[in-house]
Amino acid sequence: MAKNQNDLPETAATERVTAPVDTKPQWVMPRQKRVERQGETSAPMTARYPQVRGGICEYCGVIDPNVPSSFQYKLCPHYRGMQLACTYCPKDKSPDDVNYHSVLNIAEHPNNPDTLVVWCDSFNCSNAHIERFKTGL
Repeated sequence: MAKNQNDLPETAATERVTAPVDTKPQWVMPRQKRVERQGETSAPMTARYPQVRGGICEYCGVIDPNVPSSFQYKLCPHYRGMQLACTYCPKDKSPDDVNYHSVLNIAEHPNNPDTLVVWCDSFNCSNAHIERFKTGL
């Protein structure tokens, strides 16, 4: 072989140097990862409907000023023709009185989408609603 001007040996353009073959595979154990936990309980997710505040739908407002406010929600397209009543209030309470004096939360039932679950803003009814649909992990 001829030497170039830098005194380095020339190699042919087709000559390649192969890497040594290692017959023993190298296995690396993966690092143990921790699992993140956000909470100890979960709850089903459902679609929420507009609240009824004092008998008035929060989206539609007062539709007919000649109708008492406790019945305004019956005129809006969300609840037209429905009689909303808190699911958790005792039977001796008047549903119209509860609708007029509290905020009603409305959501679809998680297991039956054709049914609405209604609960008022009282502490007892809100806790009963949370406990009813709470599921443990």
